[in-house]
Amino acid sequence: MFTMGFGLPVSGLIGGIIAIVFGILILIFPRIINYLIGIALILSGILGIIAGSLLIGILSLIFGIIIMIFPRILNYLIGAYLIIIGLITIIGAVVGAFALIPLIIGIIILLFGIIVMFNPGILNALVAIALIIMGFLAIARYFGWF
Repeated sequence: MFTMGFGLPVSGLIGGIIAIVFGILILIFPRIINYLIGIALILSGILGIIAGSLLIGILSLIFGIIIMIFPRILNYLIGAYLIIIGLITIIGAVVGAFALIPLIIGIIILLFGIIVMFNPGILNALVAIALIIMGFLAIARYFGWF
């Protein structure tokens, strides 16, 4: 891979720019996120099934297909999806050998799901802002600012 400047791949700069552009596009055209998330969930579901994580893979695939068919209910579906994944993660962390980090991650995912269910309009803004921040971080790392 072609590297430039500080030995980091050029894709870090390009990836950062793409993330910022997508974040701005989502803020301007919030409905575009519906299709992006639907596609991401379908791909995640397929990869999850291939990797052997059948339950989460099938859930991701089903939610992705539903989002592509009914994009206007995306935020509620994502909220429900996060709640289910959070509960599965919590149960997995508690059953068998207790694991603190997965338990905390499960609780955070569950809380995000509940927040999105009660305030569905927040999802688009949060994703857009997260993409913009990640884009700036990727660009900063590319130029070696930290």
